[in-house]
Amino acid sequence: MIAPKAVERTADSPPPRAAHSARELFANGLLFLLPALVLTTRDSMTVIQAIMLVAVLAAGRARWGTVWRLHGQAVRWIGFGFAGYFLVSLLRLIVFEQPWRTLDGPFRLLLALSCIAFVCLYRPRQRWFWLGMCVGSIGAGIVALYEWIAFGVDRVEGFTHHAITFGDLAVAMGVMSLCSLSEWRGSRWSWLPVVALVCGLAASVLSGSRGGWVGLLLVVPPLLHYGSAVHGRRIVYAVLAVLALCVVAYFVPATSIERRTMDAVREVQRWFAVDDATTHVGVRLELWKASWMMISEHPWLGVGRDNFFTALNALHAEGRLQASPALVYSSSHNDLIHTLATGGVLDFSLLMVMYLGPLLFFLRVLAQPGGEGRTAALAGMSLVVCYFGFGQTEVMFWLMMPKIFYGMMVCVLAGMCLTANPTVLKR
Repeated sequence: MIAPKAVERTADSPPPRAAHSARELFANGLLFLLPALVLTTRDSMTVIQAIMLVAVLAAGRARWGTVWRLHGQAVRWIGFGFAGYFLVSLLRLIVFEQPWRTLDGPFRLLLALSCIAFVCLYRPRQRWFWLGMCVGSIGAGIVALYEWIAFGVDRVEGFTHHAITFGDLAVAMGVMSLCSLSEWRGSRWSWLPVVALVCGLAASVLSGSRGGWVGLLLVVPPLLHYGSAVHGRRIVYAVLAVLALCVVAYFVPATSIERRTMDAVREVQRWFAVDDATTHVGVRLELWKASWMMISEHPWLGVGRDNFFTALNALHAEGRLQASPALVYSSSHNDLIHTLATGGVLDFSLLMVMYLGPLLFFLRVLAQPGGEGRTAALAGMSLVVCYFGFGQTEVMFWLMMPKIFYGMMVCVLAGMCLTANPTVLKR
């Protein structure tokens, strides 16, 4: 059994509890299960989010108020992003008579804020979260390998039913696992974060998701810059070793990385040369072209979050788009472009807050030399950057699972930063 490190208590900490109390076991277990079960089971995030919300409500209004007074200022932009997205969604539903299901995702993001309160109120030991993250990343690799061998599929999906989502989240979890290097220093488990990253990348390769590699390449520079200050040269060596492994994998035919890369280059060339929108990349480029038409005509509020498919086929009916497989899609396959096309400048501004609010919070923690929350902040920064990279080939806040994953992970990591650095982040 891995013994969790003791957490240093601060002035605003609750009174000490018995080491093995039911409350502590409950909080530690929930923090472990959240990342451990994300890609290895169905619907685990929904269940865990509900349990965390009930636990926060059970704590009572007085304790909520204490958490808000202590930490509300520090996380105001995270709260503004998620709460603002929900309120604008509610307003759109009322004004434009949109279906109630369009409020489901924004409501889940709003509820994710309870994860901050859960961590601050119950103070689970952070090492259980890192153990769960590593277990979840390794589990994703095992699930992907089993599906690939047992069923012979070209693109594994795991329990997500969406290959791109599975591959992207596996990369994000692998990178966040690597951010926990110092948690295992000097123990026999020091290899765990590196193996977790390799398994996450292997799951992404087997999913056939190219967007995961965009996110990985984008996160490497800040990961090395900030990670070296937190973990020293170990993280530099680990990242370089994994990148070398990726280069080797590129030339191994069984991984199909080289073939898919060359296919993408040829498909881009064909779209520009002969307007071929029948290939995977050609479809995306056609969707981006259509999206820019929507943006030019509806810049402020967009065509409506639920109206992309209708607007797309209307452009075809007007003769402005060719007949192609792109006409069956309901998203732009690009986070920024899709948000502008369907929600206009208003939704785009909220999307930027949902990215920049958490990013600036985590960078602020990383700027504190010797801060205990820097491991969680490094993982949070990496998550945001990865998501921005994934969003160049996918709409990250369209499907439910990546939406809940981002909200819960950002808020849990923010809570971990707050409990580690309470006095620094009050300002």
